[in-house]
Amino acid sequence: MSDDYQPEEVLAEDTVPRIRVGMFSESFYPVQNGVTTSLLTLTAELRRRHHNVLTFAPAHHDHDVVDTNVLRFPSFVSMFNRDYPLAYPIIPGIAMASYFRDLHLDVVHTHTPFVLGLAGAQAAIHTGIPLVSTFHTLYTRYSHYMPLLPDNVTQHMIERYLPWYYNRCDAIICPSQTAADELKALGVSGCVHIIPTGIPMPDEVSISDERRMQTRSSMGVGANTPMLVYAGRLAREKRLDWLIQAFRTVQQTIPNAVLFIAGTGPTDVELREECLPLGENVRLLGHVAHDKLAALLTAADLFCFPSPSETQGLVIGEARACGTPAVVMNSGGAPETVTHGEDGICIDAGDVDKYAAEVVRLLKSPTTLAQMRRSARQNAHNFTPESMAKRVMDVYRSTLAVKAVAGCAVRQTNVSSTSIPEDESVSVCG
Repeated sequence: MSDDYQPEEVLAEDTVPRIRVGMFSESFYPVQNGVTTSLLTLTAELRRRHHNVLTFAPAHHDHDVVDTNVLRFPSFVSMFNRDYPLAYPIIPGIAMASYFRDLHLDVVHTHTPFVLGLAGAQAAIHTGIPLVSTFHTLYTRYSHYMPLLPDNVTQHMIERYLPWYYNRCDAIICPSQTAADELKALGVSGCVHIIPTGIPMPDEVSISDERRMQTRSSMGVGANTPMLVYAGRLAREKRLDWLIQAFRTVQQTIPNAVLFIAGTGPTDVELREECLPLGENVRLLGHVAHDKLAALLTAADLFCFPSPSETQGLVIGEARACGTPAVVMNSGGAPETVTHGEDGICIDAGDVDKYAAEVVRLLKSPTTLAQMRRSARQNAHNFTPESMAKRVMDVYRSTLAVKAVAGCAVRQTNVSSTSIPEDESVSVCG
């Protein structure tokens, strides 16, 4: 496994006591998405602090390397979403039942609530260790990935299953208030902590004006050519149709503007056909390796992100860390880390004309754009991996403390000569 984030210094006060964490996720390297990025960033930061992390993930057909501290389970690829291998049901649960206790984990941290997340949750509950889960995805907005069932049936299943799963957790982490509100609306009443995923800061050389011009030159983009970039999945929920529609309007005022689209996904072919009339002004780059993404984001004048369904939108933070302002839709978690008018612009979801107008305004205002680039770089320091890991460790420690108190209470109850009436209950709250 290759972790992109590798900070250099270790904070001594965070090295003890060490804990052993089991991460369970349906999304993991080499799959590239926000869940994978968040998990790799947190794992690298916890290991930097000398904690032990084991990851449980599906096997991937494009990845046959034996990873250190990664346990992969047999998987299959759905005909509806070939980019994401899924672990076969039942197998992880059976495996956990046989050797989970031998792993001596202190905390289970699940990142998806399905096959692997469910196996991890059941193992944690059965052994009495803390169960923490991060709610990365607004699943109710992704029901179109289960086309075999009517949408209302899928929605009903999701709305029943998610509260059942997350109400069993000792603590829940959400990357945004939007995600927390979604869980509350579904009837989840557990302890929720809002902790945005940290974004590593690129070094000054890699985002310098000189490097920026080198990247633009290598891509055939002149120094004065307005350059827009989108990076992410090519999928229906990302609303790239809005972006293409807005770009057509931008071109009416700025004919030499170019738009680069990085990523792959189920709407790849459809999007390419839609962009054909725009010629060389729109360029689809396909998959861009994560270690190459910073150069692309740095080269852009603006990062354009039209998705209204993000829990956070990590790539917005990655653009900000590169000093590139973002124009986003004011929906979902995407706008929560954008300071409107300072390091980006938030547009009412679906207002394509306003979106295009703001892009034009900024491209025609180099002084404003330069100031926003400086603010973006400065504000990126508010969302670091160090801060994220510290807050996650606080969650781990608080759940461990509650479990310890609860265990003590149970032991005292067992030896007490005073019985508890059947109509009363004992609860321990941290």
